[in-house]
Amino acid sequence: MTRRTLCLPGLLGFIFLAAALASACDDSGSSETADVVADTSPDTADTSSPGFPKNSCATEPSPCMQIAGGDAAALQQATNSLDANTTLVLGTGTFALDNQVTIRQADGVRLIGQGIDVTTLSFAGQTVQSNGVDVVGDDFLIQDLTIADSRKDALRVEESVGVTIRRVKATWTGGVSSENGAYGLYPVRCQQVLMEDSEAWFASDAGIYVGQSRHVVVRNNVSRKNVAGLEIENTQFADVYGNTVEDNTAGLVVFDLPGNPVVGRDVKIHDNSIRNNNEPNFAPGGTVSQVPAGTGTFALASRRVEIADNTYENNQTVDIAILSGLVIESDIAKWTLQRADIVGDLTGLMLDESTDTVANYRTSEILVHGNTHSGSGTAPDADDLAKRELGVLLKLLYGDTPVDTILYDAIGEASFSATVAADNSNTNHVCVTDEGAATFASLDIENLQSAPLLTNTYRPDAPFAPFDCTALTGSPVMAPTVPQAEAR
Repeated sequence: MTRRTLCLPGLLGFIFLAAALASACDDSGSSETADVVADTSPDTADTSSPGFPKNSCATEPSPCMQIAGGDAAALQQATNSLDANTTLVLGTGTFALDNQVTIRQADGVRLIGQGIDVTTLSFAGQTVQSNGVDVVGDDFLIQDLTIADSRKDALRVEESVGVTIRRVKATWTGGVSSENGAYGLYPVRCQQVLMEDSEAWFASDAGIYVGQSRHVVVRNNVSRKNVAGLEIENTQFADVYGNTVEDNTAGLVVFDLPGNPVVGRDVKIHDNSIRNNNEPNFAPGGTVSQVPAGTGTFALASRRVEIADNTYENNQTVDIAILSGLVIESDIAKWTLQRADIVGDLTGLMLDESTDTVANYRTSEILVHGNTHSGSGTAPDADDLAKRELGVLLKLLYGDTPVDTILYDAIGEASFSATVAADNSNTNHVCVTDEGAATFASLDIENLQSAPLLTNTYRPDAPFAPFDCTALTGSPVMAPTVPQAEAR
């Protein structure tokens, strides 16, 4: 039978998605002046200088400045008047800053400390709503330092090509609080992004976020105790692997939001540990406050996404959910973009298109395989019916039975049957071939509200036909091009 696409914005208002809405940015950053340690060329730098035990201008190209640990005024003065290709090496200690560190109008800047928790930029004294480190500039590198207690985002990098974030920690030292800044590590509208070996803690929205960007590698990071651990939003060509995402409200997620000119595609999420993401939601408000604790991964309004070889453990609501964008926004007009405004590559995507427009609400070409699952789905977050409707729905459906490890909403499918495999279509080409402890349910979410019974869902035994395909249509997920990813 032919089925109409329907949306239930109330039913799944839970969707963590709008968690990724970008916060505004304050570019103010002036500070009183102070003396900066003199430029030091590599042949004259004192590598044994106190305060620079790991990194110094002895190993960095000129122009290079060393700034003594704790000299916040010197740091502000230096960043307010940077020339291109300047390296700032910060010494050991805590820089107590009352305004954001702003880097503008200079490409090739490198901001280097002595190590996580060895060099710390502390923004606990900020008196206005601003970010910690705020950057617009190509070929930007930041490494070996901690950014703590910013009023807004800890590290925000915008509109830049060639961004490297390495061994950087974003944190709020008071622990979990709705008063913490929204985002930890936050490159947005960037190209060629490498984020590696970094940490994010206690963000009231997302700890690690890459959004509206193209060609991204996110690897070997740790994200803990945030509302959302790691988000890939409206991004093309991303490789996300080796990350540990645990003890957040929601773990590692990929999605598009409506109205954004970058249509997400080709995202590979593999070889990550996604476990114990059961932190009670501490977002101060907005849709992110509707995220149910216990969510491992979701793909929403996404296409050409591979979720492979990850370890899922003890996510109490669900490990993996595959969801249409219409779940959070039923008005297709809001998902409709003018073709002339599109940024990036749309080749080979399953989109609703006309001569002049493109709509990106559809979730299609999703490949889930090789993941391991244990201990999840045992206690869906059903504490707040008004805010977290998914958890309530799953608790109602499953009762004391563990929630299936992989859920599909089936929006846009041509046909559905709760009992006969052959009567289920796979219009969106969703492929699920996890082995071992994985279980699968197609929820038929369009109609579930009127009859919320588990017997009205399709829960096949492995191999989960007709969702037992093993490859995406056309080419596999395409790898990003990030030159600095091979230049460690």
